[in-house]
Amino acid sequence: MKIKSTFSLILSLSITNSIIKKTYVNKNTFTNPENRTLISWLLLSILAIMWGSSFIIIKKSLDAFTPVQIGTVRILAAGLVFLPWIISSRKQFPKEKTKYFLASGLLGYFLPAFLFAFAGSKINSSLSGTLNSATPLFVLIVGAIFFQQIIKRWQVAGLILGFVGSLILVLSSSKDGLSISQLNPYALLIILASLMYGFNVNIVGKHLSGINPVLLSGWTLFSVAIISAIILFSTDFVSRINSDTMQPLIMLLLLGAINSGIAAIIFNYVLQISSPVFASSVTYLIPVVATLMGFIDGESISFLHYFGMTIILVGVYLINKK
Repeated sequence: MKIKSTFSLILSLSITNSIIKKTYVNKNTFTNPENRTLISWLLLSILAIMWGSSFIIIKKSLDAFTPVQIGTVRILAAGLVFLPWIISSRKQFPKEKTKYFLASGLLGYFLPAFLFAFAGSKINSSLSGTLNSATPLFVLIVGAIFFQQIIKRWQVAGLILGFVGSLILVLSSSKDGLSISQLNPYALLIILASLMYGFNVNIVGKHLSGINPVLLSGWTLFSVAIISAIILFSTDFVSRINSDTMQPLIMLLLLGAINSGIAAIIFNYVLQISSPVFASSVTYLIPVVATLMGFIDGESISFLHYFGMTIILVGVYLINKK
């Protein structure tokens, strides 16, 4: 499993490197609506592979490090990836948007990293990935309440279906049972993280659009990387590093650098050439990747998990319907 996860990360990195090099070099390529749609879906698929593999990596890393350490290592590694760009472009930083960068860093990366790590210690990685598909629902709700976005009729139906599907997943046990007494409160942490993503997507879409995706991602992640470093080295992280924990540590560093750092560039770029709801549609594909990896790793997947996921996917389809 670790070899397969590493392979998927390296493959994602090689593909995204070629795409990132072309970003903003030839903008005419994306003026054609068909080309823009095609590249948007391609990038969305790459994001699904990156983020879908995150859950199983987090689960494996919990054997060596605490949830707090996993969250902080992930953010710190992501922030350090952008250090060269941050130094070279320090004079271009828009100081008037500092609060939006910090809000995006906290709601889009820092806090969710901890929530996913804590939840990963108590629930299956496939369930985490499926619950994360509620993100488009929150993008729509937050956009309507706080950002004056208009919700259409079929999107309301999608919201209802999405919440029903999420509720089924939260109440599902791994033995095809459905009971309030079996409610796993850690599953609610994923819902909370999805809500934070909903705020982040709308904040970036309204207040940080038009900024080069590399610089946008760098300034956003580095703003919380410093906080992560302080928290990380106040724990017993250093004393935990040995020959047995070296491989999980490398996976965590890759998780931060690629699945958080480079993925942030791609996500912010997709957000700029499409819309908040479309960009958050990556969570439609994440459950497929997370479930597949969980199944390969021997996790038990119940009928209700599939049923709830199907309802969510129907709901988010209606939300994204033109």
